[in-house]
Amino acid sequence: MIREQQTRDSTERDALRARVTAFLAQHTTVTLATVGVDGQPAAAAVFYAHDADLNLYFLSEERTQHGQNLLANPVLAGTIQADGQEWRAIRGLQLRGHAAPASGATLVHAAAVYGHKFAFVAALLAGGQGPGVLAGPLARARFWVLRPTWFRLIDNTVRFGFKEELILT
Repeated sequence: MIREQQTRDSTERDALRARVTAFLAQHTTVTLATVGVDGQPAAAAVFYAHDADLNLYFLSEERTQHGQNLLANPVLAGTIQADGQEWRAIRGLQLRGHAAPASGATLVHAAAVYGHKFAFVAALLAGGQGPGVLAGPLARARFWVLRPTWFRLIDNTVRFGFKEELILT
C-alpha cells in the first residue's frame, strides 16, 4: 500500500513536472521580483531559456536594479504568463528560487541553452571570445542562472482557481 502510494505520488509528480516543463517551453519572459538592500521591492521582465532540470537562464547587466538586488540577496520570486488572457482561460506559473551570475561549466551550459532558444543570441555568441562573451548590443550583459525551489502552476481552464505546486529539492 505504501509502495503504491509512493508510486502514484511519483507518477503524479512526474506528470506535473512535465506540465511545468511544457509551460516553460511555451513562453519566453519571466518577471522577476527582487528586494534591494534598502528593503525596497523591484520587478523586471527578462527573457529566459530553461533546461531539463528546470533551471532558468537569463541575460542581464549587473548594474540593473534587479542585478544589484540579486548580487546582494539572491532570493527571488517570479511569474510567467501570456498577456491578454480572458480570466476563465488564465494559465500562469509562479516560482521562487535563487539567482546568481553563471560561471564555469554553468556559463557554458547557459550559453548553449539560451542560444538554442534565441537564435539571435547564438549568433552574437559566435562572434564573441567564448561561450559567455557576447558581442554587439548585449556586450555588457551576462548570463544568470535561476535555480527554482518551488513552482505553482495555475490553470483556470481546468477550473477557476485550479493550482498545482511542485517543490524541487
